[in-house]
Amino acid sequence: MTGPHYKTNELARLVGVSKNTLLRWEEAKLIPPAMRDGRGWRVWSKQALDKILELKKGKDLTSKTSDFKNRLVVNIIGYGNQGSVWAKNLKDSGAVVYVLLSDNSRSTRQARNDGFEVVSIEEGLERGGVFCLLIPDERHEDFFNKYKNRINPSSLFIFAHGYSIGYLGLDPKVRKALLAPKGIAKAVRFNYLDKRTTPAAYFVTSNTDKAIVKDLAEKLGLAPLLDATFFEEAVSDLFTEQVLLCGGVPYLMVRAFDMLKKKGIPEEVAVQECVHELSYILDVIKEKGIAGMYEAISPLAMSGGSKVWDDMDRGRSVEEVLINSLKDIESKKFISFFKKQNRESVLNNIKKKAVDFDKALHKLTIKEG
Repeated sequence: MTGPHYKTNELARLVGVSKNTLLRWEEAKLIPPAMRDGRGWRVWSKQALDKILELKKGKDLTSKTSDFKNRLVVNIIGYGNQGSVWAKNLKDSGAVVYVLLSDNSRSTRQARNDGFEVVSIEEGLERGGVFCLLIPDERHEDFFNKYKNRINPSSLFIFAHGYSIGYLGLDPKVRKALLAPKGIAKAVRFNYLDKRTTPAAYFVTSNTDKAIVKDLAEKLGLAPLLDATFFEEAVSDLFTEQVLLCGGVPYLMVRAFDMLKKKGIPEEVAVQECVHELSYILDVIKEKGIAGMYEAISPLAMSGGSKVWDDMDRGRSVEEVLINSLKDIESKKFISFFKKQNRESVLNNIKKKAVDFDKALHKLTIKEG
């Protein structure tokens, strides 16, 4: 850098405005952008100073930034899987996005390469405003302990999960709201780009915050919004990801694959059955519900599926059900069971078991539509 240059607070003091105003003018491209010193912090040229003074004399800044001031300004804390997706969706929707990172963060270069203004956490917190805390949940307590003296208590903090607040009982002295996407970060981004939405749980304590969170959700591509407290979201999220999404289903997929492979079934066939067939069935369930899925599948599939369901209802272990099912198929014992079953009776039984699930799924489908 050659010639005079100024730090942000120096330039703000010289021209008689706040640091936030300078950043808004820079974002609106009304003044030359700041350069970076060796640490990556902003420094401003004499050209930027002259341009500001010129615009202030002509009183053009107020009118030129009126539209910009009405844009939602969001501070994203963290730039991992969720942080990067939220930042990109919000920016693509017209929000003003700042990424807040610690001085030594390995994500700084990536965030800047993606076109975001990176601000130190201390500087960002002192401004106040809306903050999306998208660092890992287990680090939330350390975060608030470290920065509690920097945080303006009027700031609104958005949490993407209810774990730290609802489950662990963390209670930072700030306004809090929940906006928890019901999908992994990549799905939120892909759905947004495909002009589709992702459902999300949300919770607020005031109408003012409700308006902000709804605006944020719309720009993120999150809909419908499902009412749930921090605790309710945390318990449901922990339970389903442990028992179903990341525990039960992957276990069944791998165990079924291993059992088929051991019996000499080609790997390509086994993995097709365990992965892609599952995805097809899930699509049918999302469209028609559990009962509708049973109506859409073959009589053999209906018979076998209902038998496994009944066996698990009787308290048999998962391993026992898997082993016995494969034995019955290999020995062709399953055929005699199939011939004894009545299709209408099976369907009525399934409808009774899945009635509440299917009703809830139908309501959600209507909301999404």
